[in-house]
Amino acid sequence: MAKRRCNKDGCYAPDDFCLELAGPLHEQCQFFEKAGAAEAPAKAVKRSAVATSIPWTGEWLRPDQLDLLTHRGTPRIIGLVGSSGAGKTTYLAMLYSLLFNGKRIENWEFAGSYTLNGWELQAKTLQIQEDGSIRNPDATPSDKDFYSLYHLALRHDGFLHDILFADSSGEVFSKWADNVNDPAAENARWIYDNAHAFLFFVDCEAIIEQRGRAKRDIVQLAVQVKRELRGRPVVIVWSKADLAVQMRENIVEAIRRSLSETFPGAVSLEISNYSKSDSDQLCHINNLGVALTVLDQLANPQSLHISPADIRTDDFFFLYRGSYGNK
Repeated sequence: MAKRRCNKDGCYAPDDFCLELAGPLHEQCQFFEKAGAAEAPAKAVKRSAVATSIPWTGEWLRPDQLDLLTHRGTPRIIGLVGSSGAGKTTYLAMLYSLLFNGKRIENWEFAGSYTLNGWELQAKTLQIQEDGSIRNPDATPSDKDFYSLYHLALRHDGFLHDILFADSSGEVFSKWADNVNDPAAENARWIYDNAHAFLFFVDCEAIIEQRGRAKRDIVQLAVQVKRELRGRPVVIVWSKADLAVQMRENIVEAIRRSLSETFPGAVSLEISNYSKSDSDQLCHINNLGVALTVLDQLANPQSLHISPADIRTDDFFFLYRGSYGNK
């Protein structure tokens, strides 16, 4: 029996990237399902054995694959948080495209990646198409069991850092914002519980089109992020900022004020995927600036200020402060 292949023009799954759904998800793709009957059981078993003989595929990682990194230290996880269509996955595609084309994150040197295929899969969608348009990456699947952890090994001040950018569907984060215990928000809950820092995306286009509704969604999500933040850094990312002039000033001011109160001291940056020149501020500079800001905060965490306990007791042992207590 001939080897099963996808019947979508230009797609070579399972030997190469699936054009519709990446990596192992090609089995769920409608074009692959229609490609014909499955291979003979013996061949399927053989292929399965080969597939499981290596620990990773080069695409994104899942939580159960993090042991690839933990042998040399604790990987730092950056959680991308935002509503559906806010530009989280597109940001990752742009970040990789800039690095691939020679741009650098200041004082951070690229030292490898376990997920180069995953980065490449997203970045290639930003390439200019034959008709001159640019297609953004497909929406991240809203399946609660879908995880996509993008890995970068970076050197900073002589040390090697394993960084994971954790991406999830905006729909799942919206469910999590409504109810943190929603069974359909498992991957958003995992990202929130395990991330060491967050990129909080504010969609300028959604503010233009949805106005007050977009504001409510942003504020609600921010409140949930703050709920058990425990001092973890947050960088606010205003995506699609090339459209910012179309936003209503009163709504923007209300959102900025709310985010400032929710995340006091948080750095806020505006980004875009459309550049006017090679040194475009929103595209070439600020996209890298977002990564630099959050990485520097992870490398140089702020010290914790713990208030001394208010001891209420007559026990001399607990009240004694030594001779220094009288100085």
